[in-house]
Amino acid sequence: MRRLAAAVLLTLLAACVPPSQLPLEGRETVVRTLSRQPRYLRVAVYVGPFFGDGSRVLLTDRPVPELRVLESTDGSPLIPPPATRVLPPGTPVFVDGVQFPTGTVAWSRPITTPRYNPWLLATVEGVGKPAVLVLAADSARPEDVIAEVGRVLTTDDPTAIYAALPDPVRDAIREKALVEGMTREAVAMAWGYPDRIVMDRPARTEDWYWNNSTRKASFLDDRLIRQDAGKGARGK
Repeated sequence: MRRLAAAVLLTLLAACVPPSQLPLEGRETVVRTLSRQPRYLRVAVYVGPFFGDGSRVLLTDRPVPELRVLESTDGSPLIPPPATRVLPPGTPVFVDGVQFPTGTVAWSRPITTPRYNPWLLATVEGVGKPAVLVLAADSARPEDVIAEVGRVLTTDDPTAIYAALPDPVRDAIREKALVEGMTREAVAMAWGYPDRIVMDRPARTEDWYWNNSTRKASFLDDRLIRQDAGKGARGK
């Protein structure tokens, strides 16, 4: 009788979990491609408390006020606590696995976390707790998930590229900040890769924008000429 009741409960819980946009075969491709793999931070990343779960830390390439992965009952975003540190590009990361919110997985996660999103679970050098990179919930193709991870993690160690940058540029990247004259590669290391790019080829200019953000970076011939840091651009 107890087994029947438990089976019924698990069935009800599973029915309440939003269906994954990624089919089973796609999820298996992502897990097979990324799990148990060494990687490096491609960009500077904030580290901070993982919402209401004190056993983990959050990794994010964008300021925490820009995260829109958890909502309150009225639909307003629930923002995690401020970041506590920044890790530079080249920091070693070991991907332990990728966990999709299927079956009872979502219900095993604390309610105060983005439990309906896929999580990349990682061990990060110099970070004492397991780390989570929260992935988009609406990706419908495995290549989209892999590309999203690739915005933050890479198989190629960028330490040499980062070390070759001028001291003021490296200092800015470590602060997730920008300084005039940065190349696009350096800006990406500092602020993460943009979600939208507007190019004006005749004028040789390029503008970068990020979702849920007022941040903007403007370039002329691959050099930063203007920035708008917006609110919370330093992860506060």
